Amino acid sequence: MKSNKQKRKEIKEKRLKKAQKLSKVIDVYSSRKIPEGAVLANKEVLVLYNNSPFPVYPRFYIDKLFICKDCYSHEIWTAKQQKWWYEIAGGRLEQIAIRCRSCRKKETERKNSARKIHLDGIAKSHKEV
Repeated sequence: MKSNKQKRKEIKEKRLKKAQKLSKVIDVYSSRKIPEGAVLANKEVLVLYNNSPFPVYPRFYIDKLFICKDCYSHEIWTAKQQKWWYEIAGGRLEQIAIRCRSCRKKETERKNSARKIHLDGIAKSHKEV
C-alpha cells in the first residue's frame, strides 16, 4: 500500500509529463503570428480561474476538432466557444469539449431526470418514517 506522499509524488510526475507534452503541442500558440480567424485571449481573466501548477496561458484561441464521446461525430469547438468557456464560465484550461450539442443536451436531461427520481425517493422515504 502506498503512502499519501508516494501518491502525491506520482501525481506530480504525471502532471509534469502532461505539461511537457502540452508544451510540445502548443507550438502553434508560441508563434509570433496570430492565425486568421483566431480570437485573442484575455490573460488576466485566465489567471483568475486557473491556478494550475504549470500554467500555460494561450495568447489566442483557434478552432479545434474533436470527436463526440457519445455519437462519435466529428465536431468543431470554435474559438469563440473556447473563449466563453475559459474566460466567462471559468472552465479549467485542461478541459476540452467532449460532446456535441445534441448529446450534451441529452446528457443534461438524463442527469436531471435521475436527480428528480432520487429526490422523489428521498421525499417518499421521509414520509414513511
